[in-house]
Amino acid sequence: MDLSPTQTLLDTPKRLRLIPEVAVSRKLSAYTNYPSPLIVPHGHPTETVNYSITGKAWTGPKGFGAKHEYDDAPFHLWDSAIIDFRLPKPEERAWLSTRFPDSRIAFRWPTISIETTTPPTPLPLTIAGVAVRFVPPVETEHGVSPGPVQDNMPIKITNNYLNMRSSIDPLPFKLTKWKKPTAQQKRVIIDVLSGICNPHFIHILCPYFIVELYQDDRRYGPGSLPRRIGGYSAVYHHQATSVFEGITLHGVPRHIPPSANRQDTSDYLQAYHVLTPGVRVSSGRITNVGQWANVAVGTTAGILLRNNHGQQRLTVAHHRFLNGDDIYHPTDSGTHIGIIDERFEHLDVALAKLNPSINYDNSTYFESKRPRRLLRGSEIELGAWFTVDGMSTGMVSLRAIGITMEVPPRPARMTEIEWSDWNLFDGYGQINTVLRDGICGAAIVEDDTDNGGVAGFFQKGNGEWASSPCLDALIDRSWSVV
Repeated sequence: MDLSPTQTLLDTPKRLRLIPEVAVSRKLSAYTNYPSPLIVPHGHPTETVNYSITGKAWTGPKGFGAKHEYDDAPFHLWDSAIIDFRLPKPEERAWLSTRFPDSRIAFRWPTISIETTTPPTPLPLTIAGVAVRFVPPVETEHGVSPGPVQDNMPIKITNNYLNMRSSIDPLPFKLTKWKKPTAQQKRVIIDVLSGICNPHFIHILCPYFIVELYQDDRRYGPGSLPRRIGGYSAVYHHQATSVFEGITLHGVPRHIPPSANRQDTSDYLQAYHVLTPGVRVSSGRITNVGQWANVAVGTTAGILLRNNHGQQRLTVAHHRFLNGDDIYHPTDSGTHIGIIDERFEHLDVALAKLNPSINYDNSTYFESKRPRRLLRGSEIELGAWFTVDGMSTGMVSLRAIGITMEVPPRPARMTEIEWSDWNLFDGYGQINTVLRDGICGAAIVEDDTDNGGVAGFFQKGNGEWASSPCLDALIDRSWSVV
């Protein structure tokens, strides 16, 4: 159901987490202390309450150029006329210097980085309509590092494959800045790259084109691969670990204390007699082959879906339930709530049939907006803002920043090959190596509109980056949000 022009999410009942330390974990660091969108009246912690929002959270265009409610810059650095960012004018630089004194500011589109020892309160997600990161100074044995505020290169080049002497671009077209390539362009990209290398993952993050190569028998000589692809700077990654595994936000992880590594193990069935997106679910101790598992794995519950046959299923993270199909809440010693009966492995989504006694309600999702419909990959605009609310992280803001194409091995003489599309996000909140396992499976819901679009379910993340497969295959199978 779409919202009417006069209706807002103020009408949606919300609940607070019963373990507040999880909900406010982002406040443990001044560099992730983003404000809550909720103003909750006083009441018993297990009551359902109507919340109010601290004002309209987003203004301006959807995608690049949107301004967060705490963005007080009197100007925009996104120029909608040229569909690109611009550098500040002298008077705008003066305003920034006054607003953020004793700081170093770097403009590395599509992000502004501000190095400071005193990040503002409340912490804005944008400045002048551009996503902003506040980072601490990098200290070395010689004092504060004089280097760049934040390295704009998404990965470090660890090989000599780039042909730095040639500017030949193998693509017959130029990619449009800050826009996703079309389906036809993506097919051409895969075909062209498959002719010169063996791509496993192709990440397009304007203005970078990152190719992860298969770990196979193919060898690449010095200068054997193009340095420009579709007008973007190309980078090649040829290691066993993913290119995003080693990326962490400059300086921030060390400001996330160990006390943040807590999970919300509250029993919401006992408290409310109903489960909602964002609660903790767990695997069981008995595997599908009847063996005893050493540990039960906890993760975040997704959303309730329905197909055109009227069947309803709960989404959970496939990779967290590899050993068994039983699902419990909140831990394996809690209530058995359902059994997985279908899996979309390439989407990392498992569908669970809930027990008849279990009530599940999508209408409240802690601090995130209510999920209302699944989005196709083509519907997700670069620069759009989302939130995800995990049982180990609380609410985390995400911005759509690029795409990934996962390319399966290409047999000889095969002219066409299907690929999997993923969304890439940059994250603003508490997502470190420990926390990211608990957030897996959580729904990624639009934040800059009230439409409740679900871009995917959290699968991978490491400080600065997050990713999730696109949901087209679920939509094609007639699944929709209850």
